[in-house]
Amino acid sequence: MDQLENSLSVEQKFSHKVFSEQVKQLSSQQAQELLIQMHKQMLFKDNLYKELFLSQEKDIVNALFRGKKN
Repeated sequence: MDQLENSLSVEQKFSHKVFSEQVKQLSSQQAQELLIQMHKQMLFKDNLYKELFLSQEKDIVNALFRGKKN
């Protein structure tokens, strides 16, 4: 985790610090709701990355094999 933390920009570190301080002020119920929302957003983000990757992969394959006939 230290290696990942070191890869954060100054802005990201600041944002994380602010977020951490805000989370400490949440009730248990609020924290649970936040985690559930964040998990759902992470799943959406994963799907977006997969879609972007597959789209880019198709573009690369098309560029490589454009004009070639079997």
